[in-house]
Amino acid sequence: MLGLLRRNPAFRRLWIAMAVSQAGDWLSRVAVLSLIADLGGAQALGPVGALYGAELALRLLPTGLMAPLAGPLADRLSRRLVMVLADLARAAVVLGLLLIDEPGDLPLLYSLVAVQTGLAVFFDAARSAALPSVVRRDDLLDAHALSAATWSTMLALGAFSGALVLAAVGTRGVFITDALTFLASALLLIGLPLGAPAQNAKLSWGGVLSGKDMTAAYGHVRGLGIGRVLAVKSLWGMAGGFLVLLSVLGSGRFGGQGASSVTVEEAGLAIGTLYAARGIGTGLGPLLARRLGGGNDRALVRAVTLGFWVAALGYGALPWAETLTSACLLVALAHTGGSAIWVCSTVIWQRHVSDEFRGRVHALEFLGLTLSFTAWGLGLGWLSDLRNSVDVALRVGAASAFVAGACWWFWSRRLFVGEVASDAGSK
Repeated sequence: MLGLLRRNPAFRRLWIAMAVSQAGDWLSRVAVLSLIADLGGAQALGPVGALYGAELALRLLPTGLMAPLAGPLADRLSRRLVMVLADLARAAVVLGLLLIDEPGDLPLLYSLVAVQTGLAVFFDAARSAALPSVVRRDDLLDAHALSAATWSTMLALGAFSGALVLAAVGTRGVFITDALTFLASALLLIGLPLGAPAQNAKLSWGGVLSGKDMTAAYGHVRGLGIGRVLAVKSLWGMAGGFLVLLSVLGSGRFGGQGASSVTVEEAGLAIGTLYAARGIGTGLGPLLARRLGGGNDRALVRAVTLGFWVAALGYGALPWAETLTSACLLVALAHTGGSAIWVCSTVIWQRHVSDEFRGRVHALEFLGLTLSFTAWGLGLGWLSDLRNSVDVALRVGAASAFVAGACWWFWSRRLFVGEVASDAGSK
C-alpha cells in the first residue's frame, strides 16, 4: 500500500496536502469544542448535549446544502483550482475564530464553523472526483485505505496534540496553526496534474439550480445497478450522534469535573483523547477489511455489513466503561467498523461511476449522509439531555447501528452476485 506513494508522485502530493490540512482541522476542532464547554456549558447557557449537537449540525448542514453546487463544479471546472480556492478561503475563515472571546460570541463561532465546513465540501468533492484519475483502478482500494488511515492518524495526532497545544498556546495559537495548514495545502496543490474536465462538460446554472445535474447523476448510478450503495453512509447516520456523545462524555464523565464547571483544558484533554481513539479505529478499519474480506465488490459489500455490527458492539458496551482507557478501547473498536463502512462503500461506487459524474455522485452521497448525521446528532444530543443520561443515548444509537447492518445485509444480497459466480467459475 505504501508503495503507491513511491511510484505515484501525483498521488503523493495530493496525499500530503490532505494530511497537512486535516491535521490542522483536528487541532482547531478540539479548540472549538473546548470553547463551547467553557463559554456555553460553564456559563449555563444551555444543556451541553444540545450545544454540541448544534455544533455538529452546523458542521454538517452547510456541506449538504452546498453539495449540489460543489459536485457540478468539481465535474466542470479544474479540480485543482477548486481545491486551492477552497483552502485559501478556509484559511481566512479560521482566522475569524480569533474574535471569539466571551459567551456572547458563540453565535459568531457557530457561524464561522458553518462557513468553514460549507467550503470544505468543495475541496472534498474535487478531491474525490480526481482520485480515480490519479491512480489506476486496481490501486483505488489501496488509495482509499491509505487515505482513511492517514485521516485517522491525523485525527488521532491532531485531536490529542490539539489538547496539548491548546494548553500551551491557547485557542488563538491553535486557530493560527490551522490557517497555516490550509495555506500549506494550497501550495502543495499548485501545479499538480489532476486531469482536465471533459470537453463537453459545460456548467449550466439552470441545471444546478433546478436539480437536473443531481438527477442525472443518480440516473447514471441507478443505471449501473448500484444506486443503493449511495445509501450506506446515510444508514450510518447514528455516527453523527456518537460524535456528540463523545464530546458529552469528554466534558462530563471523563473531564475531571461536572459539565457545569469543566475548564477548557480538562474538556480538551478528555475530548481529544476520545477523538484520538476514534482515529485509531478509523485507521484500522479499511486495513482489516482489505486483508480479511478481499478486494472484489462482493467482499466489500460483506465488509459493510460487518462494519455496522462491530460499531454496534463497541458503542453498545461503552456505557459500562468506567475509565477513560476502557472507553477509548471501545471507541476504537466501534470506529474500526465505521471506517470499514465508509471506505468500502466509497470504493464500490468509484470503481463503476464514469469520470464525468464522479463529483456529482460524491455530492449526492454527501447530501444524504449530511442530513442523516445531522438528524442523529441533534436527536441523540437531545435525548442525552432529556433523560439526563448519556448511556441511554448510547444504547439507542448502538441498537440502531445493529438494525441498520441487518437492513443492509438483507438489501444487498443480490448486489454483484454475478461477480461471485464468475470468480467461482474461473477457479
